[in-house]
Amino acid sequence: MFGRVRSLSTTKMATNMNVLHFTEAMKLVYGSFDHLTEEAARRWTAPDKPGAGGHRGRYLWTDAFGVVNFITLSRETSSPIYLALAKRLAETVHDVLGRTRDGTARLPRATDAEPLKGGLRIGKLSEHGSDCDGQYHHYLTLWMFALNRLALATGEKEYNQLAVQLAKAIHPHFVIRRREDDDSEGSSGSGGGSGSSSGSQAVRMVWKISTDMDTVLVPSEGHLDAATGYVVYRLLQRTAEHMHGAPPGTPGPLSGEIADYRRLMGRGGKMHASRDPLDLGMGLWMCHFFKDEPWAAALGSQSLDMARAMLDEKRGLMARDASRRLAFREFGTCLGLQCYGADEETRRGVEAVVNFWQQHIERSTDEDLRPISLAMYAAALIPGGECSLSVDSHQRPLPAVFARGGTSNGLVFWRHHLPPILDMAGNCGNMLSVVGPVAFDDAPVPLGRVEGVADPATGARTAVVRILNTNTSKVVHARFPVVGDPPRYCPDGDYEMDGVPGKQARIALRFLGPGGAKTGRTLPTGNPVDALALPGGATIEASLVDVSNPGVFVRASDVGFGVGDAATALLTPAAVDADVALKARLEQIRQAGAAMMGLDPQTQSVPKIVLVFPPDVARHSPGVDVKCLALSMGQAHKAVPLTLALCLAAAAKLPGTIPFQLASGASKDAGAVVIGHPSGRLDIGVAVENGEVLSAELYRTARVLMRGEVYY
Repeated sequence: MFGRVRSLSTTKMATNMNVLHFTEAMKLVYGSFDHLTEEAARRWTAPDKPGAGGHRGRYLWTDAFGVVNFITLSRETSSPIYLALAKRLAETVHDVLGRTRDGTARLPRATDAEPLKGGLRIGKLSEHGSDCDGQYHHYLTLWMFALNRLALATGEKEYNQLAVQLAKAIHPHFVIRRREDDDSEGSSGSGGGSGSSSGSQAVRMVWKISTDMDTVLVPSEGHLDAATGYVVYRLLQRTAEHMHGAPPGTPGPLSGEIADYRRLMGRGGKMHASRDPLDLGMGLWMCHFFKDEPWAAALGSQSLDMARAMLDEKRGLMARDASRRLAFREFGTCLGLQCYGADEETRRGVEAVVNFWQQHIERSTDEDLRPISLAMYAAALIPGGECSLSVDSHQRPLPAVFARGGTSNGLVFWRHHLPPILDMAGNCGNMLSVVGPVAFDDAPVPLGRVEGVADPATGARTAVVRILNTNTSKVVHARFPVVGDPPRYCPDGDYEMDGVPGKQARIALRFLGPGGAKTGRTLPTGNPVDALALPGGATIEASLVDVSNPGVFVRASDVGFGVGDAATALLTPAAVDADVALKARLEQIRQAGAAMMGLDPQTQSVPKIVLVFPPDVARHSPGVDVKCLALSMGQAHKAVPLTLALCLAAAAKLPGTIPFQLASGASKDAGAVVIGHPSGRLDIGVAVENGEVLSAELYRTARVLMRGEVYY
């Protein structure tokens, strides 16, 4: 159906082909979605046709995999639309399966404030009969897991709260309790409460209850229902404690329920490897979250032995005819093995199963089972249910690239790997130079384009990557050399830039329409110069300019540095950092400028303040148009922040501003502005028309120094 899979799980990053197959499988269930804009994704409604194959197009097990799979696509592609689709799918499931079959009312016990207090329907097509609609414990726990993953992926604690709400609501109805003074097994709990009632003891579970949770429909117990509850409820509680916080020593919101499940797991004969492929795989999946705990180590070891026998090419699954097999159950084994970890022989068995079903899934799978099979096929290709997003009390790793961009060094991350709570206000223009090369080399799906013919001497061609700076909503085009097949960034070249030793490949950065990056206007106040009121009644003139990054530009002479070489020789980064009183005054000026620009004065990264002085005091820097010393995050910069240099160059082209007043006459007519800074000079091309900055271009170099993981 989609071609063959190569080397499943041999690397952390899925292959591009697996991502393509994964996406195509999801589209067969949820319709075409990869063309949607982010805004359209936020309005998307999961279709009932093709849909998940259940009542009104929703089936809880399939849609739980659907939510996790959309989160996986978000991680693999770095596209924000997939998290939006995951959220919309969750909302649709709650709206359909959290209501009666006619859709007119919420399930009993549920309210608008607590929409999952009545549980969730399975989504069976039939209302009555032996295979009627109702509620399954193992479906509900899988849905809780999906909601919890959504909380971790988005940083929105409401999804964890919904999962905990559902967990507490259904527990008393699936757990049979016996009072300490009663030798008989009672009926299922009456609903509500903690799930671990005082004076009673959990003795067993039931497999299926009615839609209204009042009647036991199947009194037998699911093989691993207690273990599933134990694992998932622990994950929910861990996330709740992480996201919501709790005083030390306070019992978690699901402590009673977790204790029940742990007791039920301890009964003799309950924790053994299953011969059913789906149960076997889900058992391995559960174990991988707590592999070091004795119960998980024992069950995991047994399950691996069972999986090896099941995947034996002569006597296992592959020896059977397709008509005697169910794809989705076998995908469960594949998923579990990839999460838990397996040896090379077992991985080959997983590949054989997945590749077999790629060729047979459409003609050998009943239509009503096709959605669940496709959703689990995608999960078997790229498991999204592994523990990499789980919250624990230990340090957590983040994949990272350590790189030099321009005159700066820093870490480069994929956004989907980062924790949700970050200060995203500022941005570093120098580090922007490394974004294109890293994205081009490391993206899970191809991006950018390669232009022109290869250089006959070096074999290099030019790659172009369009970058959206989400801090400013501005687009930057990065152009850099690539070599090889497939092409990769080549850092070697003959370009020299001040502040960086040696020669490197030249990276061209072209900023399109950079004006009004934060405030919406190139001159936020409409004035080329403003008088800023400072504490104590003093005022100072400043130009407030917002191009690529907002800047507050003041004359160096206005803060105590006279005109001439002798005076400005004292204006060095070390001297400024050592002058506490001067730095305090500059911070007052910066905050006053921020307030006048409509920005938060307490956000230290935006705007930045720049001391400007004319080129006639820069006899050691011939050809310089204007000189500066910038402060970033309260510290004097040893060169100049790149986005601030763009802002200064643009300001030098805008009549009336302080940089325009101090710049040499040549820069006002030429296409480029040469900025002098403490480490040398920087040439910036600026196009200005009728007071608007059309574009700005400059050159940088970049080099990846290390790839690995950082811990937080």
